[in-house]
Amino acid sequence: MHRILVVSDTHGSLSSWEEIEKHIGFVDEIYHLGDVLYHGPRNPLPNGYNPAQLAKKLKERKSISYVRGNCDADVDLLVLENDDMPKIAFITLNDFKVILLHGEDIHTDEQMLQLLERYNATILAYGHTHIPRLEVVRSKILFNPGSPSLPKMNHPPTVGLIELTERLRIAIYEINGTLCKEIFL
Repeated sequence: MHRILVVSDTHGSLSSWEEIEKHIGFVDEIYHLGDVLYHGPRNPLPNGYNPAQLAKKLKERKSISYVRGNCDADVDLLVLENDDMPKIAFITLNDFKVILLHGEDIHTDEQMLQLLERYNATILAYGHTHIPRLEVVRSKILFNPGSPSLPKMNHPPTVGLIELTERLRIAIYEINGTLCKEIFL
């Protein structure tokens, strides 16, 4: 089995990252959907805000890929020692094409579905809203892991997990390891 952590909107919270490491267990890869270090001018400081130490922890990981969020500045890329943080990325998992992006420019399901059609993809993994979502809409998967550090709308802190076996399993977990929702493809 191949396990992929999907996380977004950490916003510099070291303590949230440490909770993820403690409860989610070993993962083969990490996809971070943006807003990595800076809390942003509209957000409060998250618990455990320590962007320098979070950057150090993230740099220790060998297989982490990023897409750039609206709060990710050029200096964040320097601190993360990552000179390639695209606004959009594409991967294929068990023959399913996946779009990875932060999502600050998409606001409706219709826009998300149009993006999936444009790129002939099945799954859209996005962040930005800080609200977890895992839903099938017109045979497409809309997947937002939420935020481990600044969840909104009374949701708990969450992350996503993808497991590849014969079937593809996509799940959302609270950072304490409690399963919230899962689907199989």
